[in-house]
This record gives sequence, C-alpha cells and structure tokens, in this order.
Amino acid sequence: MKFVSQVLLFVLVLCVAVFAQQTQPLQNLYAAGVSWNQAGSPAVAGTALFAHLVNDGSGTYAFGVYDALPQNVHPFTVTSNVGMGVAQQLFKIGNTPVFVPTSAGISFTGSNTGWAWSTGVGVPIKLKAGSSWYAMPTVRVIKSSVAGGTGYQPVVSVLFGWGK
Repeated sequence: MKFVSQVLLFVLVLCVAVFAQQTQPLQNLYAAGVSWNQAGSPAVAGTALFAHLVNDGSGTYAFGVYDALPQNVHPFTVTSNVGMGVAQQLFKIGNTPVFVPTSAGISFTGSNTGWAWSTGVGVPIKLKAGSSWYAMPTVRVIKSSVAGGTGYQPVVSVLFGWGK
C-alpha cells in the first residue's frame, strides 16, 4: 500500500502544475489507455472507461470500467474485470477536477467467473484549451475473486480520451 500512496501523491503533485481551461463540467468522457499492474505477468495491462454526468451540482458521474489484467505469459492468461459504479468529484486543483471512481462488477478468466471491485483516483486533464481531448492519469486498487486475481492489485494508468 505504501507504493500506491506514493504514486497517488505523485499524481496529485503533477496536477498542481496543470492550468486547464475547463469552465463547464464534463458531460461525458470516454478514455482508454495502458496500465501498469505490478501483480501481472507481464505487468502491462489495459484499461478503458466512460463517465456520464448525472448530477451537475455535486459532480456525480455514472461510471463504467474495463480492465484487462495479464496473469501469465505461458499459457497467456488475462483476467477481465468489467464494472459499473459512481465517479465522484472530490475537489479541484485550479480548474482541474479530481475524481474518485468506484465500481463493482464481474471478473472472468476463461470459464472461471467471479466478482471484482475497484476504487482510486483519476484526474482528467484537458490537453489543449478549447479542445475536447484529455489525458487522464489514474491510480486504482482492484480486488477480484477469480483465481490468480484475488489479491489487492494496485493499477497505475495513463488514459487518453475525448469528452464534452
């Protein structure tokens, strides 16, 4: 857990330097990218997400996430986690919001199926003023009941996406 807190602190420090020109809250965000999962073999994973604003006043979003977490190289085995939940804006650094996305759903590897949940922090950073393109660093913790993925797995991602 010490590693996760260090990465989280690093991401938040990076956000202090961001001077995004975002004046209205995002209505929708679609993003995908590469993740690093220290428990995986290989440690490179993939993440995709979407968020849809459901309450402008509170910064609450309906949130969905897909994680592809490699477990073994030989034979190549991937644990897929698909979850739905809520992403809540906690605060802003300048004009850049900081979210806590929390999801629960299913986890599967081949015929082995179970449950999964995740939580963490994500920061959508507008790449250029007036643009709809975003970079979104995230730090999350995933827990799955599927064999090979039953531990708490910290996942650090850099996602790129589009939002309005």
